[in-house]
Amino acid sequence: MDKSAKLFIKASLYYIAAGVFLGAHLSFFEHAREQLRFVHVHVMLLGFMAMMIYGVAYHILPRFNARPVPYPSLIPVQFWMANIGLWGMAAFYILGAYWSEGPLRLFFGLFSAVEAGAILIFVVNILGVLKEEPEAQTVVTLEVPPAPQEPPAEPVKVAPSMKIAEILDKWPHLEEVFFAEGLHSVANPAVRGTVARMVTLEMAAKKAGRSLFELIAALEGKKLVSGSGAPAAPAHPEGFLPMGAQIKRGEMATLKTQIGNLLEVYPETKIIFEKNYGAACFTCPGQKTETVEQTAMMHNMPGETILGEINRVIKEAAG
Repeated sequence: MDKSAKLFIKASLYYIAAGVFLGAHLSFFEHAREQLRFVHVHVMLLGFMAMMIYGVAYHILPRFNARPVPYPSLIPVQFWMANIGLWGMAAFYILGAYWSEGPLRLFFGLFSAVEAGAILIFVVNILGVLKEEPEAQTVVTLEVPPAPQEPPAEPVKVAPSMKIAEILDKWPHLEEVFFAEGLHSVANPAVRGTVARMVTLEMAAKKAGRSLFELIAALEGKKLVSGSGAPAAPAHPEGFLPMGAQIKRGEMATLKTQIGNLLEVYPETKIIFEKNYGAACFTCPGQKTETVEQTAMMHNMPGETILGEINRVIKEAAG
């Protein structure tokens, strides 16, 4: 998990502890009840709830939507603005700034503006993550022979289950093809070490609204036959592959094993995912199509650890 996301979540836990303490104080004592009620409400709302939302959203949404945060350098700025704004508002409210005129009221307003600025940074960043790619338009052009270029050292052979980063690490020149096909969000160098290492070619094609066969053909420098009455042939000799490796009863799982197929063949392994990821894991739309390796990466766990537990359950079921 990113450092900034962790900071937000840790801060939210400190705020809920402080909120519980203030709530207990208000239950037993009359001291400064009006001032502390304001502090209690804002500690729980802007402290606990907002900080938790910030942290979870920054960690989950870029991965689910396969788009990086547009302004990551502003996330630490937002963290400190959100905390300083909340502390300043609470302190000056206790001093009576809300009911007074002059410097106290001015400082209360300034800290409120700082808090509002932190919220606006979050809104801008998350709107950037949720921004949809423009739909690809079909353009009819005359076929022009490509300019001669030096062929890559190794022929391009890609499969739907390959990750974008894996493809670009092996064939860097394919970056131009990804950009030409409208897959900027996953081929951008800024996301090579994060989103691109979790998103498969099939997932990226679906997200961009592109035909998987046509995308594979473009990457491999081939052409699909269409429009002439002949059926379109897949660009890859393996054709349309599942997003992860399939497993049969009696076989051991691998890091590339597809979770949906694994649970169908070995329902006994469900307990492993519930223990490590929580029961909510099975409500995730990508759960059935992701691999063991992908789910481990999403939950910040070593893939070999979860794989070992899965295979232990498989051995017990086989025995």
